[in-house]
Amino acid sequence: MIRSRSNSSLLAFPAKYYQGPRLRQPSPEIPLLFQNMKSLSNLLFGLFCAGVSLAPGQEDDIPLGIEAVAGFRSDYVYRGFDLAQTTMDFQVETELVISDALSLGAGGWVATQLDDGFNERTGFIDLYANVLDGVTIGASGIYRAYDHDILKSGFDLTASLIWHPASDWSIAAEVSRDFPSAGWYGELSGQWSRRLSDDAYLGMAMGISAADDYYGHSGLNDFNGRISLTYNINSMVSVTPFAGWSHELTTRDGDELYGGLWFEISF
Repeated sequence: MIRSRSNSSLLAFPAKYYQGPRLRQPSPEIPLLFQNMKSLSNLLFGLFCAGVSLAPGQEDDIPLGIEAVAGFRSDYVYRGFDLAQTTMDFQVETELVISDALSLGAGGWVATQLDDGFNERTGFIDLYANVLDGVTIGASGIYRAYDHDILKSGFDLTASLIWHPASDWSIAAEVSRDFPSAGWYGELSGQWSRRLSDDAYLGMAMGISAADDYYGHSGLNDFNGRISLTYNINSMVSVTPFAGWSHELTTRDGDELYGGLWFEISF
């Protein structure tokens, strides 16, 4: 069966947009359809009208399986690197539940800086398995295509271990091999969420990262985090304002503080 991830897990702690686009994130694809922001704006407006105009209860008749997210952020920070300012992004993701203990996800995103030539196009695939009560292991492969000289285009493979001590928080350890830089990147992070009402919840995430020969950096990398507030307009449509930071633990391009907004529709 195909299903989408719940709003609480995806919007509060988008894996792909934890520091970068969210979906993770805001996340992977359809680069040819969104080569300019006019197309993205038209799509966003159309999806919003389709979602909020549903009659009461009508949205429950639509089978969920795909999540689409459009976002805006003041700065695009990824693994401590400040890649761009004033960025819009669009992500699509879906998940195939293979069994009670195994799931496969896939998606992609495109990100564009509004006042410069930065563009990113990304596609990914994730595999997660519940091995013990409250313990999940995962593996993911991602390809990023850039048109700037900060990071190189290429593949990145990640292995993760996630522990859920309670239903509203988790601890994750990740190790990534970045093939373009021939370096390693690791992060230990914690995520927490709290439902404020039937339609709103608060999410927080913090992490500390380290690198080994990752674009010339080795040792402790940064201390990062994000806080978000999600409101569910209905069962299909959600909006999430967020703010985040990246504090460098080794001198590089300086600390970053950013804010933004995600708009999500589930089909």
